[in-house]
Amino acid sequence: MRTGTFFVRAWRIISVLGLVFLLINSYISYPSQVAVMFNSAGLATQYLDRETLFYAAVAIFLINNVLMNSVARLIPKLPTDKIPVAAAWAQHRDGLNEVLVNWFHALMAAVNTILALSLFVLSMLNRSDFQVDGYTYGWLLPLSVFILASVIIALPIRLILMKPSSNNEFA
Repeated sequence: MRTGTFFVRAWRIISVLGLVFLLINSYISYPSQVAVMFNSAGLATQYLDRETLFYAAVAIFLINNVLMNSVARLIPKLPTDKIPVAAAWAQHRDGLNEVLVNWFHALMAAVNTILALSLFVLSMLNRSDFQVDGYTYGWLLPLSVFILASVIIALPIRLILMKPSSNNEFA
């Protein structure tokens, strides 16, 4: 198993376990009406039912994992001529399959991680002993953009800059 494959598998498993833990933990700790929007003074302006928030998060989790896993399983079954990659990668189909499957699994883990972090921030914001300010949740959007951009940009960089080697191994 390659280092990249190990990292993506570990990240995917940790993201699923972390998200399930945070789903259960946040459902227990949320009040019946969860504050989801705040004004500049830190006062809640919009609320959502705890059950609605929980089931929406579960739906996102299930759709993301089922959809990404289904697409990842279809990659090895695609004909090589239907995948728009350089000819160098087309000659090393096993390596190409591994790169593409890892990318879909990393995308799945990224969405799981962002959803888990969002639930964590909502849990912090809805604690009665916690002061709401911009520093409480200001890190979430830049971190989420960084995670998604890193995963999305990784595939073209991997396929364009790193060519497979001649002995059926890839760089």
